[in-house]
Amino acid sequence: MTPPIPSDLQHRYLEAMLQGSGRAADRVVEQALAQGIHAPRIYLDIFQPTAYEIGRLWQSNRIGVAQEHLATAIIERQMGELHPYFRPKTRRNRRVVLGCAPEEWHRVGVRMVADFFEAEGWEVIYLGAAVPIPALIDAIKTAQPDLVGISTSMVFNVPHLTNLVRSLAAADLDGIPLMVGGLPFTRQPGLHQALNIQLSAPNAAAAVVAANNAFPPPARLPYPSHSAEALPALRAHRRQIIDRATELALQHPTDTLTLGERAPEVIRAGYEFVTRMLEAALAARRPELLDEQILWGNERQPHDGVLPEHMLHRFEIYDAVLQQLLPAEIAAIVREYTGRMIALQRSLIGQE
Repeated sequence: MTPPIPSDLQHRYLEAMLQGSGRAADRVVEQALAQGIHAPRIYLDIFQPTAYEIGRLWQSNRIGVAQEHLATAIIERQMGELHPYFRPKTRRNRRVVLGCAPEEWHRVGVRMVADFFEAEGWEVIYLGAAVPIPALIDAIKTAQPDLVGISTSMVFNVPHLTNLVRSLAAADLDGIPLMVGGLPFTRQPGLHQALNIQLSAPNAAAAVVAANNAFPPPARLPYPSHSAEALPALRAHRRQIIDRATELALQHPTDTLTLGERAPEVIRAGYEFVTRMLEAALAARRPELLDEQILWGNERQPHDGVLPEHMLHRFEIYDAVLQQLLPAEIAAIVREYTGRMIALQRSLIGQE
């Protein structure tokens, strides 16, 4: 049994946040792990209550925006460091789309939920903060998930959920269960029912339990075994694909203006990276492996002068080249992967 979280650890962690000391916060987490406290408990009993308290102090004007943002950044960094503890032991063959309501920028809670679902073997499509409803609808249509989870920490963003429920019905997606979470639903346990939403949970662990109870038998079939057949074909055409995609991308000066003379080198390197990503996902027969790499690319590429809109256009070029150069039956298999890349990138830039 995991030992209880000592109250002094919780207190010291909050103090570290108020002081803006990432190193002091690291020492608390390291001590908790050394005492045999598992990562999920650290999420629930240290990270979550601290995030709530920091939010309360900010709302009451006892700390400033910069202090609140710094605390959030420290928690998110530590979550990234603890992420290996959430590797799934088995696959449930279930898929969930997770994100924050429109204009909701507090994403720590939904990131916790994403890690807990991943540990339970769910395939997680994490869309991040402030997801516009049209982009969310597009992602749901593409992913065809078993469940959609939306977080909102601020009560003034709750009306967006009413609009989401209507939009799901209008798009014939209301058959997919919707789960909500966040401080307004923790304080008002019946609020989700008033909004005609099926599920709600006070924390990440409860969210996974509710989802697993809602879907006791796995229903989704494993990814088709013939995904592996596409790998040799992709490798055989690798150089031709990269050359052609680079050539086409360079024909769009508005996408390459910020790169200057570096454009051919940067674009080719980008396509080589995308091809390696695709090969790895095909080898594992897991399209979701592309998601984290695309999220990372959106954080890194702007530093190289590549905007998210440019990435989307280059993904579309890459997909078109694959359809042209690969045999039709192989191209159809690969489209499952490249289509996912394009849909996720569109959702990240808020494009319908």
